[in-house]
Amino acid sequence: MISRYTFIPGRPRWRKTRLKYAFNRNVKEEAIPPLERAMKEWTFVTFFKFIRVKSIARADIRFSFMRGDHGDGLPFDGPEPKGGLAHSFPAPDGRVHFDAAQKWSAHGEEDGIDIQTVGLHELGHVLGLGHSSVHEAVMYPVISPGERKSLHEDDIRGIKALYKFK
Repeated sequence: MISRYTFIPGRPRWRKTRLKYAFNRNVKEEAIPPLERAMKEWTFVTFFKFIRVKSIARADIRFSFMRGDHGDGLPFDGPEPKGGLAHSFPAPDGRVHFDAAQKWSAHGEEDGIDIQTVGLHELGHVLGLGHSSVHEAVMYPVISPGERKSLHEDDIRGIKALYKFK
């Protein structure tokens, strides 16, 4: 199999393995379990341990739902996902922003965007992965309503290559 993963320019990486995470007050309760499952999926293939903390100020990874221009230079465009569903910032920043105007699915609804899949993708960016050209990979840059993905061999090879572990 040919690898098609990429890294974020400059190859940012975390210099620690225990990453603290927190949810902004604007994250709905039903979004938390799928996002925690996404972290668990990365835990299975890396040496990272994700630890929830209450204080967003103390967290390495901070999840939020935002609308429009929210001050980071990457405004969301509303319910039509032409400008993106979410974005994140790699180490040491760790912010993960979801477009609050999208129709998100936490329970597999066919007409919503699967939050666990997008969370898995954005966590890949937080860990330092860029996009993959493998359609089945979670790091592929496009997802359709009702589509659900798990980590693909290309994603796993990419994270292992970035952090140089087997």
